[in-house]
Amino acid sequence: MVRMTKCITVSTAAEKERILNLLVENNIPYRVKMDNVNQSMSMTFSGFGGVNSVKISYTFYVKKDQVDEALFLIRGGTLS
Repeated sequence: MVRMTKCITVSTAAEKERILNLLVENNIPYRVKMDNVNQSMSMTFSGFGGVNSVKISYTFYVKKDQVDEALFLIRGGTLS
């Protein structure tokens, strides 16, 4: 089994998709772990019921020898 190293963590689905596409386009194998970072309950004025707010984070893992390449692409670089 290939050992993967943490590369980057992002908190929006749009950023997750952007990074996923970059890695796929550049043939960089990856794994993504999704975590529930924060869950809070906000009460209504009446005190009965509330709205759940869930914040998700997405952590990307790549092969150790490809972390620098992946971060370069994520930060806007291009490979020739």
